[in-house]
Amino acid sequence: MSEMNRRDVLVGISALAALGGQASAQATDKAAGDFAAGAKVFALSSITPTKAANGSQRIIAFDGTLATGEMLAAHESWAPAGLPPAPTHTITHSELIVVLEGNLTFVHGDKQEPAAAGDVIYVAYGTNHAIRNTGATTARYLVLQVGGDTK
Repeated sequence: MSEMNRRDVLVGISALAALGGQASAQATDKAAGDFAAGAKVFALSSITPTKAANGSQRIIAFDGTLATGEMLAAHESWAPAGLPPAPTHTITHSELIVVLEGNLTFVHGDKQEPAAAGDVIYVAYGTNHAIRNTGATTARYLVLQVGGDTK
């Protein structure tokens, strides 16, 4: 499989924007955008990543409500190699995580599943989970959050 980049993945996401709805945006941490305006590109290159205390970074692409009523949000995250593992947490929405670079481990229940660049992780509503960088390089991944408490 060829290597994907953030623009490749977001081209698909922009098609969802054509469904309509509304999106919120803050100039400092989200790409500007309004789902009601129709299909568009969310320019992540114009956003400064937010840095977490543990050394990870992320860019919030957008969040909002589609015309069909579903909440939709996306963010791109980077987790450096050797980063302390994040604690498990439970979500009340669904997620698709597209691994763009590196190697991750999806920890959920009593399972630990490897995921490499090009793989997609599905996190079901209510899943207690964690995503860990288990590779030797920085892992980069795109998280699409749908429904529930998406924000």
